[in-house]
Amino acid sequence: MLRVFVLLIFNVNAYCMYLNWTSHDRPNIVMIMSDAFDGRLTFQPGNKVVQLPYINYMRELGSVFLNSYTNSPICCPSRAAMWSGQFVHLTQSWNNNKCLHPNATTWMDDLRKSGYHTHSMGKLDYTSGHHSVSNRVEAWTRDVPFLLRQEGRPVTDLVGDASTKRVMIKDWTITDAAVQWIRNTTASLTQPFALYLGLNLPHPYRTDSLGPTAGGSTFRTSPYWLNKVSYNQVSVPKWLRFKDMHPVDYYSTVTKNCSGHFTEEEIRNIRAFYYAMCAETDGMLGEVMAALRDTGSLNKTVVLFTSDHGDLAMEHRQFYKMSMFEGSSHVPLLIMGPGVKSGFEVSLPVSLVDIYPTVLDLAGVPQTGGLSGHSLIPLISRVSIHSAEPHPAWAFSEYHGCNANTSTYMLRIAEWKYIAYADGLNVPPQLFNLSKDESELRNIASQFPDVCQDLDKLLRSIVDYPSVSKSVHRYNKQQFLEWKQSLGDSYSQVIASLRWHVDWKKDAKSYERDIDEWLLGLD
Repeated sequence: MLRVFVLLIFNVNAYCMYLNWTSHDRPNIVMIMSDAFDGRLTFQPGNKVVQLPYINYMRELGSVFLNSYTNSPICCPSRAAMWSGQFVHLTQSWNNNKCLHPNATTWMDDLRKSGYHTHSMGKLDYTSGHHSVSNRVEAWTRDVPFLLRQEGRPVTDLVGDASTKRVMIKDWTITDAAVQWIRNTTASLTQPFALYLGLNLPHPYRTDSLGPTAGGSTFRTSPYWLNKVSYNQVSVPKWLRFKDMHPVDYYSTVTKNCSGHFTEEEIRNIRAFYYAMCAETDGMLGEVMAALRDTGSLNKTVVLFTSDHGDLAMEHRQFYKMSMFEGSSHVPLLIMGPGVKSGFEVSLPVSLVDIYPTVLDLAGVPQTGGLSGHSLIPLISRVSIHSAEPHPAWAFSEYHGCNANTSTYMLRIAEWKYIAYADGLNVPPQLFNLSKDESELRNIASQFPDVCQDLDKLLRSIVDYPSVSKSVHRYNKQQFLEWKQSLGDSYSQVIASLRWHVDWKKDAKSYERDIDEWLLGLD
């Protein structure tokens, strides 16, 4: 009778999926967030290319989301969306330097207020004021009509030998600390705990030979992890000719230093090394899972694994992120734990803003107002749950940072991916049918104008993207002008020393004139 009563109360309130748990017996929550992990590797056929035993374990014992997307394919804005539960245009998280205020409320704050013992470790990266000067200047000047290489050419670096397991020492150190925290602290806790672990892998390493301002263009691993990759499964992606590229994609290819010649061996090696870095990330996930198991916490803990964005790994003649193509925007999302369906796949498009309301539901905390996301619990709960606000059929992402010369907006629904740019007038949209064109090589926007019109209408119901684009444009000019004025007489020297210095110094005066004309132009 008591169990039936609890079930009735649960169906009325729908706060928590754990039907017979009291407020003192809520689940522990552990979230591992990697950096630049391609979500397509977490299910078939992508998972055939590299051994990821712990991700496979999560998939078998939990639920995997087959169409999970970042809300902005770059580190800080993506994480700002995940932590705040709001789309980046609502928090004005425009680039890696402009994100949330340090005092912004996160879902971890809500858990702590509700009685959880909370602990965050590793890469957080969701507040303003971080990342390199070069990174922010490149974002501010993306409207300037010049084309400069901003990144190092992607390269590979094999280190150690077949016994070298620890390549990314920084991540292993923080993983060790998380494991020790689980083993030494959680047993004595009288309340449930929430642990966040942020990793840097499989983000490429900084290319040290290019100097202190260099970005991450080195794919580094050891034979130990490379042996986890099925090299015969590593594909060499097809590239469009330069003249057939969308103008924004062409800009990205050049600024990412990928417009030169690459041999098939180079491309395949870059991709294989990237997959090996994903395998090392999976190894760290395994360490956390082992600690939870050994302490008897695993069966009382909901574990989430995701990433801020993916990596193109030479698809579309690009590496890195900053793109709405699948390799960049599609992120992993796996959830396992008590009450979660096992071996279950969710095809509905979801995104990182859904994590905030999902975590609140897991903890039995009433939903916070003003969130952009929706709880995923009704989709994966073993018990049928009625949601007052069902998850919409779409996922939304936007991008306003460097390596793309205009604001970009993506809507993913059913088989369609619709990408709009700027004000929706001056840059043509892209439309892909992912059920027929998984590689996204055929932009069919001109062939399906009615579909584009319908999807654009839906997109505008989510965001007034022409107005947002205009706001970002004004912000970029204002920030650049303030930065330029702060440098005084050293401006020419400083701007010439940024990551684009190789190309800049070929015609420095001309590029400075381009910027001056841009600053004087109409908004």
